[in-house]
Amino acid sequence: MANTKKEIVKVKDLHKRYGQEEVLKGISLEVQEGEVVILVGPSGTGKSTLLRCINQLTKPDAGQVWVNGIELTDPKTDIDKARQHIGMVFQDFNLFNHLTALDNVTLGLTRVLGMDKDKARDRAMYELDRVGLCNKFMNYPGQLSGGQKQRVAIARSLAMEPIVMLFDEPTSALDPELIGEVLVVMKDLALAGMTMICVTHEIGFARDVSTRIIFMEHGNIVEQGSPKKMLNNPDLPRTKQFLGKISDLH
Repeated sequence: MANTKKEIVKVKDLHKRYGQEEVLKGISLEVQEGEVVILVGPSGTGKSTLLRCINQLTKPDAGQVWVNGIELTDPKTDIDKARQHIGMVFQDFNLFNHLTALDNVTLGLTRVLGMDKDKARDRAMYELDRVGLCNKFMNYPGQLSGGQKQRVAIARSLAMEPIVMLFDEPTSALDPELIGEVLVVMKDLALAGMTMICVTHEIGFARDVSTRIIFMEHGNIVEQGSPKKMLNNPDLPRTKQFLGKISDLH
């Protein structure tokens, strides 16, 4: 049967260097609709840079990126408009501390999408409910735990109705007991069919919900495959060694 799934993200021959260091060495990647792709690899391997190049927060030195058929690396593309459909969740939440949870979620809807305030509020409350926080809508970030802040950040992204969600180590800044509540939300998103690319070392999450694990090292994709193959029987000794190490930590 032919693959009828739509290609959501396409990256072709992406290069990025910082000074003397080449962080991405010609990465190519395709992500289909509904896929949950996990990026793993040692620190400094270019995983976060790859995510930031996909939504053009970081400009690649060479190569092309398409999201939903629009080439973001084309100078003629309205990048702000294209980026509205790409959700991004960072390690450190990036919430506005002077705004309530509700206002953090409605801000993009009113300012960027031009939605009227009542509609924006309804959508924001729906998304806060979806991440289990409708009872915290009047709280400021300073009154929330790390896990709650990250869930507000996810709700803020979801409110914009993204076609792909990029997660950059979303649990790495959290206390161990708060990680689970964020992973539950991410798991629910994956099961609902959201296309996701996640940089994470949460191997249990990768095993349960990912469609593909990609192992990156030294700016290259070293190996990729299904979670079953990558975690149980990877082709390369280096992949096995790395995944074995992070599995032991969890």
